[in-house]
Amino acid sequence: MKKRKTTEDHIKQLQQEGKEGVRYTAMMPDVPFLVFGLFSDIGWLIHLIAGILYFCRNGFHHVLDGIALIALAAVVFGVAYLIYLNKIHEKEIATRYQKNLSFGVTVYAGLAGAVIGILQIVLYAGASSELIWLVIGGLLNFASGLPIYLSFQKGIFYGVK
Repeated sequence: MKKRKTTEDHIKQLQQEGKEGVRYTAMMPDVPFLVFGLFSDIGWLIHLIAGILYFCRNGFHHVLDGIALIALAAVVFGVAYLIYLNKIHEKEIATRYQKNLSFGVTVYAGLAGAVIGILQIVLYAGASSELIWLVIGGLLNFASGLPIYLSFQKGIFYGVK
């Protein structure tokens, strides 16, 4: 609640300066936001670790390996952008561009990684433990991050509980 208050104070300051722009507010209450956020974090961490292990053990041999690497890079980018938004107090009340580059990229990169992992299992590698965990992590990231991403509504709403 204190963190959201800090975010709201920052946006009020931007409004006074005329720099707030069109904002989208995460309308999910704090506790579900925290729970879904934690599961999403666990998901992208599993996805990232499994992807790194897969590439370290197997290298790059197929076109899907390159696409899987792009999905991993997208997860890292989305998470880094989320950290940046959190640092500048604009995570829960973001512009459309910010919410799409943070939550959107992270969530859909998880889905892309899971789909690519399934295709790699079916077409090339078989069911290696790294690919199975990559799929699990990507799907967990997607399933728990999507409700947060979809909770954003246009406008600035204060005091979401």
